Amino acid sequence: MRSLKTNVQLPDLILKLLYFRGIRDYQKVLKFFRPSKEKLYDPLLMKDCGKAAERIVEAIDNKEQIMILGDYDVDGTCGVSMFYLFLKDNFGLEPEFYIPDRIEEGYGISIKSVNYAHEKKIKLIVAIDCGITASDKVEYAKSVGIDFIICDHHQPPEDIPDAYAVMDPLRTDDDYPFKYLCGTGVAFKLAQQVAVLKGDPEMPNSLLDLVAIATASDIVPLADENRILVKEGFELINKNDPKNNKPRLALRVLIESSGLKVGNLTTSNMVFTLAPRINAVGRLGDAKRAVELLICNDNEKIKEFAFILNDENQNRREIDKSITDDVYELFDEVIKKEKQRSIIIHNKSWHPGVVGIVAARLVEKYNVPSIVLTTVNGVGKGSARSINTFNIYEALKKCSDQLIQFGGHFHAAGLEIELDKIEEFKTAFNKIAENITDEELIPEIEVDAEVTLEELSEKVIKILTFFEPFGPENMAPVFITRDLQIVGNVRFAKADTHIFKLRENESKKVFEAIFFNSPKFKYDEKKDPEGTGKIKPGNFCDICYSVDRSFWNGQEYTKLRIRDMKIF
Repeated sequence: MRSLKTNVQLPDLILKLLYFRGIRDYQKVLKFFRPSKEKLYDPLLMKDCGKAAERIVEAIDNKEQIMILGDYDVDGTCGVSMFYLFLKDNFGLEPEFYIPDRIEEGYGISIKSVNYAHEKKIKLIVAIDCGITASDKVEYAKSVGIDFIICDHHQPPEDIPDAYAVMDPLRTDDDYPFKYLCGTGVAFKLAQQVAVLKGDPEMPNSLLDLVAIATASDIVPLADENRILVKEGFELINKNDPKNNKPRLALRVLIESSGLKVGNLTTSNMVFTLAPRINAVGRLGDAKRAVELLICNDNEKIKEFAFILNDENQNRREIDKSITDDVYELFDEVIKKEKQRSIIIHNKSWHPGVVGIVAARLVEKYNVPSIVLTTVNGVGKGSARSINTFNIYEALKKCSDQLIQFGGHFHAAGLEIELDKIEEFKTAFNKIAENITDEELIPEIEVDAEVTLEELSEKVIKILTFFEPFGPENMAPVFITRDLQIVGNVRFAKADTHIFKLRENESKKVFEAIFFNSPKFKYDEKKDPEGTGKIKPGNFCDICYSVDRSFWNGQEYTKLRIRDMKIF
């Protein structure tokens, strides 16, 4: 830290935050504060990228019909949309695109999709965000004369598909410098190399908005190359220039119909507001509609699509809440009494489109690995989510004898299982989960530094904005400040949220604070006249928080977003 301090003129608090992120020399500081397209890695460093790009160029030159196939989530639909627009806008091609039906076909490449391509006389399929485990489907495609290019980012099995090209930075024989691109990010590397071969490397850059949405929404690490992709993409999304179609029309309508405003969108807006709308159509219906929205340039049609997406998202939320409430009721007592280290639950009537969301909510509430299963076409299908210290992909791998198939990564996975194997699987998985220690079951908030409010100067707060975009491996810095006083009016808003002000008595500095999901801190004068341990004017507290920016009527406001607090 000392050597860094001699090279850069930054406050000590900022230097400390950089040091904890592994940014400990001048060049890394430059890359961190100036993430730009020029610092993206050469796509040829990725295994099979050169071969895949040459095959795409051959198809472009020969006017071959190409089919782009993607998963039904945000990464898949954004990836398909991105690659479709890349081929259409730059080379005049009109590719077919295919998103599998979640219920009929399940995740990834299906025999039905290959047959569809064969019927259309298509000789090349580009699979995005799926395919790394689809050896049998790729083999079948080869037998009917179809080449496959796979752009995936999930954990590869020991034997990867014998496709024309397999791009996945997690391949054991791949030396690509960054391992954590999303599926759309991998496809973007392919588009970059195609553009190089066609003599115009800038071609795909106008599509970074879709890459950014996919990357932010897929909860991959927002470090290194992903940080560049998201920052550059968000700049396109936040450019308020309707004459030059900035942001692209589909995104503008989707943003405005979600109640947001162009100009100040963040990764948080993307993950919690826009992504669920794009996801919802794939969860409850035909995910092709998400692609049709993203590639459309007709204002009236886009408004129709956006209305459908909002409507589907509302339906999804209602189904999600109903299932989640059922599961909470079942497990509240079990978790408390048995100190259970995992949750595996099956209900044949649950909608397959929301089991992943429910699994994530269980992890959030109980802090144990959670698997939620339903029944689709006579077999159990579901989603698994995990805590930070437990690799759920490896755990499923150890139970593979009980599973039809599975795929995913450290924190999340999908699986299929015969119904009569569920109990056996539960026993095997729970045995593995027993290795989780008591300490690992306690939710933790990682704190970057203890500071006074006086240290949060305007300069420091301004520099903190350059730490964005925030996400896994580049989370918003978290601070602790002690001995603050709650002052002024306290508002208890919808969604169990407190809004109030905090004053540091020594410096007299005051900040507005917001504390989401904080009903246990609500002051009830009848039950507790003293307001002990409650958010009440005059009480003192220690807080754990991050510094948030919000925008209202063109003005920027700074708030302390409380993560936890102790009131005394």
